Amino acid sequence: MSSEIAISVDGVSKRYEMYSKPRDRLLQFFSRGSKQYYKEFWALQKISFDVRKGETLGILGRNGSGKSTLLQIIAGTLTPTTGSVQTSGVLAALLELGSGFNPEFTGRENIYLNGVILGFSRQEMDLRLEEIISFADIGDHLDQPIKTYSSGMTVRLAFAVQACVSPQVLIVDEALSVGDEKFQRKCFEYIEKLRKGGCSILLVTHSTATVEKFCQRGVLLHKGEVQGIGAAKEIVDQYYALLYSDEKAYQRYQTSKSGSADVPVPELADRPSADAGTVAAKPHHAATSGLRAVIAGWDVVDAQGLPCDKYHTGETFIVRFLVDIRQPVQEIQAGLLIRTVEGVSAFGTSTLYHEKNMLHPSEGSRYAVEFEVKASLCAGTYFITLAIAEAISHSDMRYLDRKTDVIVITVSQPHTLASGIAMLDAKVKVSEIKGGT
Repeated sequence: MSSEIAISVDGVSKRYEMYSKPRDRLLQFFSRGSKQYYKEFWALQKISFDVRKGETLGILGRNGSGKSTLLQIIAGTLTPTTGSVQTSGVLAALLELGSGFNPEFTGRENIYLNGVILGFSRQEMDLRLEEIISFADIGDHLDQPIKTYSSGMTVRLAFAVQACVSPQVLIVDEALSVGDEKFQRKCFEYIEKLRKGGCSILLVTHSTATVEKFCQRGVLLHKGEVQGIGAAKEIVDQYYALLYSDEKAYQRYQTSKSGSADVPVPELADRPSADAGTVAAKPHHAATSGLRAVIAGWDVVDAQGLPCDKYHTGETFIVRFLVDIRQPVQEIQAGLLIRTVEGVSAFGTSTLYHEKNMLHPSEGSRYAVEFEVKASLCAGTYFITLAIAEAISHSDMRYLDRKTDVIVITVSQPHTLASGIAMLDAKVKVSEIKGGT
């Protein structure tokens, strides 16, 4: 393995034996391989990729795609059926909630227990103890048995132990989603600190914003196989294509990537506020041919209807997009989401909230959706995501199509008045208190 590689996964596959009845396990044992009493299930098939030193790699995929199985094999808690994994340096893994903890031991005792598992002596853990206790911040519970902890307290201690041993390789599964938002931010700040210090990080999450912010590259898993490896943004887009398309449509998406040309999209015509020739209509891929409704084209214009992607705080911008109905749908809602560069949601709304859903749209029809928004935002760059969904009930929906971060706008202030995201209407008053000291 190259000295620049922290993790090397080479042709890893994992097979499980599925028995329909408990007695079949016994029959299989005595058959000595002459007869098969089980069905094979391959959780992973021929997985190969490398993680460079100092790199953060995100792994995306639907539930059941094999993400957690892969991490357990890399961490050494599972053995692959075929293939191999090589790692370089101290490896720490935060996988299943509280894995490696003895529920009868106190938090303090489990800190030392985990230290032994990671290969550290008691003296070495003594040097790290105060940092771990401070990071976990669980107070007097530290000397209580783990079995009395809440899930949030357990993950706080687990992350503190794994992170504060200064690993060269850190593996993090979805466990962080259990903690509160303040602790999650604390964890990600620490992850960023580790990354800048040269630690290689393997991150499994369903948060695409996290992948885009922290990861240089991504891996997409689907049904135990690698569907894509590349730049984080590219893998996030591919993940959305998989997530919001059916299986056949996704296969067509994969085929279209291999060389088929983009399908031209009609412009936003018949709009009195802008010349159709100036509209920057966007192409869509062949994957959309399997969807019941698609977002066909989009643009952003100013209050005069002219294409514009730069605004001052307080100005109005209009996001417009076309919706093509491929098959009858009972009710469709359309929405947008505005996020910061870091992936923080700044604003979102939909036709549902404004009682403007498309009711009983017929096959072959086309709708123009328009959101007029006042840019009450602080200076910065903002990404706009568009989506349409089948409205199932007031609190439930099923996505039909989604275009992630397809519009980018820049908001500026001639004179800096605030920082952050929201530009709130603030009044400031300063007065001298007579006789004060």
